[in-house]
Amino acid sequence: MKVLDLFSGLGGFSEAFLRAGDEVVRVENNPLLQEVPCTTLQDVREMRDRLRQFKDEGQPIRKIDLLLASPPCLEFSMGFHAPQAIAARENRLDSYQPDLEMIEITLEIIQLINPRWFVIENVIGSIGYFENLGLIPNQIHGSCVFYGKFPKFSTPKMKTKAEKDSYHGDPLRMNKRALIPFELSMALRKAIISQKTLFDDYNIA
Repeated sequence: MKVLDLFSGLGGFSEAFLRAGDEVVRVENNPLLQEVPCTTLQDVREMRDRLRQFKDEGQPIRKIDLLLASPPCLEFSMGFHAPQAIAARENRLDSYQPDLEMIEITLEIIQLINPRWFVIENVIGSIGYFENLGLIPNQIHGSCVFYGKFPKFSTPKMKTKAEKDSYHGDPLRMNKRALIPFELSMALRKAIISQKTLFDDYNIA
């Protein structure tokens, strides 16, 4: 299976696919994460612009079986120090407007690539804002909300996000807190593999 993982961070979303031998490309713009296996340092804006150019020039765009994306969630988080939570405490939630650029770029990349499956993950606080962009939650697991086109999957009882926090000075603190557990990645892969009759030409095993 060919898997593209956007905003890949520490790679948790695509880890089960990588371990199973699938072809995984992770896209991340944080140079501190460049040593994560299969990671390409790139801004999604640059990727979007390159794909636009390919389309305008009539160049073929590589086929992808699965696109995964975990756009930054700070704008949608209800954590105490997050912008939305601060707006709620200050009674100005009605006027709060999160930055939707990353999710809008993600949707454009999906449209340009047209993958067989795509999964966008974010936090509960994203639901109302994402619905305005035409995204309806397909599945919710704990604090994780999953949008997109994918088969339903079940997961064992597990931690949905990193339970142990790292110290405040850790430059990768947010990435560690947002790490998607391996069990969830594996459950998603199993659900997709169960649909393998749709992928016969890719000989998925």
